[in-house]
Amino acid sequence: MTIHKDPIDYIDIPAPQHSPGAYYRVVYGDVDWNQDGKFRRAIYVLMGYETGINYRRVAHILTTSNEPNGLSDLDLVQAAIQKLKEKHCSSDQYTNNIMDVY
Repeated sequence: MTIHKDPIDYIDIPAPQHSPGAYYRVVYGDVDWNQDGKFRRAIYVLMGYETGINYRRVAHILTTSNEPNGLSDLDLVQAAIQKLKEKHCSSDQYTNNIMDVY
């Protein structure tokens, strides 16, 4: 059974310090963690390479600055997460989900 459906949206962020052609793919889409057919919307991060997306390798997001403007990979990934969240998650939906946790 597939854990990830095709992405609804994603943002690719270059990560050449990992290897030439490497990138983080920040994805908004449906996932089935328990493989029970119950998909939930999520934002998750995958590693991509010239050969394609690697679903087995955990994305190790660097926290040290590697941009001329002083930004780290983590800063860039967090900005992409925020952008996808603002684009796809209504504030009411987000608030309701947060309230379900508490």
